[in-house]
Amino acid sequence: MKHFFCISTCFVTCLVAFSSVCVAQANSWDGSWKMDRSSIKYDGPTITMTTDSEGYTISREGTASPKVICDGNAHQTPGGMLTCTKAGTGYELALAKDGNTIYKATSSISADGKKRTVKSTGFPKDGKPYTITATWERQSDGSSMNGIWKEVSVDESRQTWVMKIKVTGDSISFQETGTPKAMVCKLDGTPTKSEDVGGAISVKEVDAHTLKVTYSSSDGKARRENTFVLSADGKSVSETDVTPAPSTSKMTATLNKM
Repeated sequence: MKHFFCISTCFVTCLVAFSSVCVAQANSWDGSWKMDRSSIKYDGPTITMTTDSEGYTISREGTASPKVICDGNAHQTPGGMLTCTKAGTGYELALAKDGNTIYKATSSISADGKKRTVKSTGFPKDGKPYTITATWERQSDGSSMNGIWKEVSVDESRQTWVMKIKVTGDSISFQETGTPKAMVCKLDGTPTKSEDVGGAISVKEVDAHTLKVTYSSSDGKARRENTFVLSADGKSVSETDVTPAPSTSKMTATLNKM
């Protein structure tokens, strides 16, 4: 009986010790974080749109993009072959690359000319099509597409409102809300290529309570930066999402641990 008691005691002691090690190894970032939608504050980009008989030009903070020709024919662009057609108060667009449609979009304005709506559908190579609806409000006089517009909301069909994180050693498995799958990145800011973002993603552990996620284009330029700050009690995360010039925008929100 005494021998059995000693074995049992040792087993329980080892089990407790093992559990303590497991607890010690758990990372405060690990888990699923659900966005509190009521906490979202969005300050979207502002554009100037100029139209003529050939098509339209969009300028962002003084930088004009190449004119979009809307004659119903496909035209070469850096992103692929773009086809634009005049449709009612707006336009219909389709972008194709290597013979495959990447996205389609329609833009229109409200009857009072104060709102501009852009509805687009993306067709990823590996995954289901998804939709994005962006709403813009007029910042200048006028009733046509011409004028100054500010983006006030963006809704995406694949948005889950849940961010998933798992830290393992010097790496992190990171799936931001709205992205189709998780990415595994080093925590030292090393870029990891991703077709889903058309470039690369990097995650930098600034300190134990701060992560900085950078989305870069194929030429290495940062086109979006997210900063996540973990609360002292580990129950919530504050997110600050910034898009730099020439399409400056900022979104802040709070995510709570599930």
